[in-house]
Amino acid sequence: MSKYDDFLQEKPKKTGAKKKKNKDLTWNLLTGVMLVMTLCAGIFFFSLVRNPYSRLNPFAPSTLVPPPATATWTPIGYEATWTPTVTVPPTNTSTPRPTYTLPPSPTAYKISTSTPNFTPTKAITPTRTPRPTGAPYSITITYNESTTFRADTNCSSLYVAGQALDSKKNPVFGLVVKLGGSVPGKTLLPVLTTLTGINRIYGQSGFEFDMKIAPVASSKSMWIQLYDQSGAPVSEQLKLTTYADCKKNLILIRFQQK
Repeated sequence: MSKYDDFLQEKPKKTGAKKKKNKDLTWNLLTGVMLVMTLCAGIFFFSLVRNPYSRLNPFAPSTLVPPPATATWTPIGYEATWTPTVTVPPTNTSTPRPTYTLPPSPTAYKISTSTPNFTPTKAITPTRTPRPTGAPYSITITYNESTTFRADTNCSSLYVAGQALDSKKNPVFGLVVKLGGSVPGKTLLPVLTTLTGINRIYGQSGFEFDMKIAPVASSKSMWIQLYDQSGAPVSEQLKLTTYADCKKNLILIRFQQK
């Protein structure tokens, strides 16, 4: 094959198409950049329209000065009006004229006869109704250590407790127990009061007084007595003796119906 034949079979070079393709790519890139810049400019101007005082605005308007405060009108108060005090003139009081008194007339006297001596009536001496000497409840007293009945106690307090029983040794509820008098360091004023059946540690009809003082020695200066619901005493008033001994800080009382 000759060089002529080779020249005829050689394919033409495609130089023009490649250059055109490169130019299209360049214009496309420039178009995209312009679109982005246009979008950014639109956002920038939109933000300035919404907020002219933004830091991005190089020509921000001056800050508005708030209008001066409007003066308020305060009414002028008038002084209190003077109210005259009306004085009622005194009324004329008629003074009665003096009356004429007749001179006294002579009075006739009558001689009275002698009256026999008055015999005084003997006064009736009221008879005294004797009060019953006994009381339906007798009293038994013992001394114990408070921990025998209450393990939560100690020698820091003095207790007076017990119960009330009828003649058949059944518990009696609702009787009034009063504790009065005094011991060294404490005076029971007003008198302490409780009911039987409140504190069942000492039995079903049990009661208790917490003196809230340490055990102290005294001789019959404190008393205890039992009453019914009407306030009538149903036992004698028992004088109590106390001891400054921890093993005797609980005075146990038993009221027993006779």
